[in-house]
Amino acid sequence: MSRCMIVEGARVRTGAVVGAGTILSRTTHVIDVQTGEELPRGEVPAWSVAVGGTRSRQFPGGEFGLPCVLVLKRLAEGERHDKAALNDVLRDHGINA
Repeated sequence: MSRCMIVEGARVRTGAVVGAGTILSRTTHVIDVQTGEELPRGEVPAWSVAVGGTRSRQFPGGEFGLPCVLVLKRLAEGERHDKAALNDVLRDHGINA
């Protein structure tokens, strides 16, 4: 969790790994990239790998990217990744580690 901002009211559950620069508040949308499911706002699920991202929203003035948190992978309870495995997860999703 390098240079992350976890604001009061947000939750990072047990065993979760949050990518560098992620901003999480109690109202931040959290999305599972595997299913497209919107998860509870402001909460990174237990045993997951999450990064900051954007989602497109259409407004009368145009389409804009709004901040969100993307859950890239769910881990088995108690599973830990070493740094190389985490870098592989990020690389698999086109994110520079």
